[in-house]
Amino acid sequence: MTTSEPLVSASTAAQHLGNTIATEAESRLETESPSLHLSLKSPSAGSNYNLQHFAANYFFIVLGLSIYAVVTNWWLLFTIAFIFGGFYLISRQDGPITIGGNSISPSSLYAAYCGASLVLLLFSGATGTIFWIIGAAAIVILGHAALLEPGLENEFGADSQV
Repeated sequence: MTTSEPLVSASTAAQHLGNTIATEAESRLETESPSLHLSLKSPSAGSNYNLQHFAANYFFIVLGLSIYAVVTNWWLLFTIAFIFGGFYLISRQDGPITIGGNSISPSSLYAAYCGASLVLLLFSGATGTIFWIIGAAAIVILGHAALLEPGLENEFGADSQV
């Protein structure tokens, strides 16, 4: 035997390896596959349980999305600072302010400042930001609540209260 020929051809070895990987993958998928909700009753029950169980976590998700939305929108950040700063300064006034010989009461200042603040909020895109937060939070929270299977403690809840 002077030539070194392989005992098994490359295509046969590749086919054998492919069959081995496929059967291993199928056996793992059968034993380790996550169970998804297949009926309409099951997702709603899981969603209700998860919404109650993870309510504090969902609050922090909404809070984080809100902070992200405000920090990335500089006009909105300026508008919020302007609103809080202005209302703080008006509340610190002792009495009416005299401008050009006219005396303006604090209630009139609040009304005018509220109108100016609303105009600034419209121009800074506050409504779009609010709807973005609602949409992003709904996708994350409802997706998590629908896909995560409720724990076993839900099944034994009535027995633990005895």
